[in-house]
Amino acid sequence: MKPLKLSIITPTLNMGQYLEQAIQGIISQNYSNCEHIVIDGGSKDGTIEILKKYPHIKWISEPDRGLSDALNKGINMAKGGIIGWCNADDYYLPGAFKTAIETFQNDPSLMFLYGDYRNIDIEGRPIKIRREINFDLFILKYLHVNYIVTPASFWRKNLHDSGLMFNENLYYSMDSDFILRSALAGHRFQHVPILICDFRIHPETKSANPKQHEEYEMTRFWHVPLLRRMPPSLSTILRKTLLVVARVKRTIIRLSRGHYIDQWWRC
Repeated sequence: MKPLKLSIITPTLNMGQYLEQAIQGIISQNYSNCEHIVIDGGSKDGTIEILKKYPHIKWISEPDRGLSDALNKGINMAKGGIIGWCNADDYYLPGAFKTAIETFQNDPSLMFLYGDYRNIDIEGRPIKIRREINFDLFILKYLHVNYIVTPASFWRKNLHDSGLMFNENLYYSMDSDFILRSALAGHRFQHVPILICDFRIHPETKSANPKQHEEYEMTRFWHVPLLRRMPPSLSTILRKTLLVVARVKRTIIRLSRGHYIDQWWRC
């Protein structure tokens, strides 16, 4: 069987201090049937000089309308059957591509794969390991956070054939919106209990912006018809109740599987 082609998309803007490590993380996977696409929003920090050092990278540098626009540009350029999204400040861990490709090749019906990851600090030092649960649509719909982290995820490109692209009206929660729409469309997800990437925490990360939570809540409201049909006061009460149930369910699952031991003592 011919190995699947993998397209890794890296959207970036003035992240030159981290970009080379992300590039090296992809190179170190030693997977020849892979293309790396970098969509730069017009960086002024030396990013272009770094990209010119790596002739195998396909890249463009031009102003864009935000992260969703950059991701959609990358998807339209991609030639691979499997898509990965690696931010310039994140880093693939050894064996990530091997795990992804083998899982997809062994299961043609699988559309979306996600794994575990480590949080690292601005210097790249591990903070904690984040083990995740198997796919659960209820938790995905109602939890207060997106438990499927995109740098630890891969999906088939034909998922986009039905028009499932990143919403360019969103600036902070386009990832969770894309994942939820994919799940609600009936595409099959699978969790693999393997560390896929390092996810860097620093002041410039999207997840550090308080507006992300507001936008996240808004997208959940869009995609849950029951909440939209109810009067605002009842909708708020139901949303908070479902959030508590989802949080408790996920916590019980993670406790039963020893995830919190991994999180704090094995990184």
